[in-house]
Amino acid sequence: MLKDIGAVMALYPTPTTLVGTVLADGRVNFLPIAHVGIVEHDQFLISLNQGHKLDVEAIRKNGVVSVSLVSPDMVQAVDWCGIAKAENTDKSRVFPWHFDELEKAPVVENAPVCMTCRVTQVLTFGHNDDFILQPVHTYVQEEDLDAGQKIDYEKISPVLFEFQHAQYLATGKVIAGCWEAGKEYGK
Repeated sequence: MLKDIGAVMALYPTPTTLVGTVLADGRVNFLPIAHVGIVEHDQFLISLNQGHKLDVEAIRKNGVVSVSLVSPDMVQAVDWCGIAKAENTDKSRVFPWHFDELEKAPVVENAPVCMTCRVTQVLTFGHNDDFILQPVHTYVQEEDLDAGQKIDYEKISPVLFEFQHAQYLATGKVIAGCWEAGKEYGK
């Protein structure tokens, strides 16, 4: 039997991502963001609370950012990046990184997937700034590609963020194929 638990945002868990930018003082900074969503096939959204003032200002000014998926072996360092505040912590040495031609979007070298992106639109909702991003480059660890050179998400096992219990979850195995699983349902 269904039970009404109130107006709870129940779309969690969401992917945990690591957002990289260059702050006004020139430091590379990393911040975990789990408020993400696909806007259309070639654009997605990251939502930052305005309390992350330095990051918000940097993304607005630079117009570029990197967004990486997080693997289980990255969780401890990524979580620390969320605890440590950019105002008084240099997080530039937490992950190995380099720049591509988007010079203020650090490519996280040990992430399973890292996208360097251009900001196409900025929206403000309440206390959040939402950045619509378009990937320019998507970098993937070679061992995380399948035979068809597509990302193998079972190998990556992207980490999910679950808000109600404030915990990280690992993704599991493929359970069915899209546009295949339902073919027999209506027969």
